[in-house]
Amino acid sequence: MRFIDANLFIYALLKPKKEPPENVRKIKKKAKDILRRISKGEKVITTVVHLSEVANVLESRASRSFAAEFVRTVLISENI
Repeated sequence: MRFIDANLFIYALLKPKKEPPENVRKIKKKAKDILRRISKGEKVITTVVHLSEVANVLESRASRSFAAEFVRTVLISENI
């Protein structure tokens, strides 16, 4: 089982304000690919501290409702 760090969620979920450099685009693509595998059932673990960190970033960069929906989705997922 793999551990999922907060950065994976942040790279996969947030849209940059401007065009990111090539290395960041590659990281974002890999993060999205991992998130797709998780959504298909791959079992992973993370901590509430990491979820809190992601929620804080999402709330500041996106919206409170988006952050709340993210946390809710992760908490009800059987494979996370």
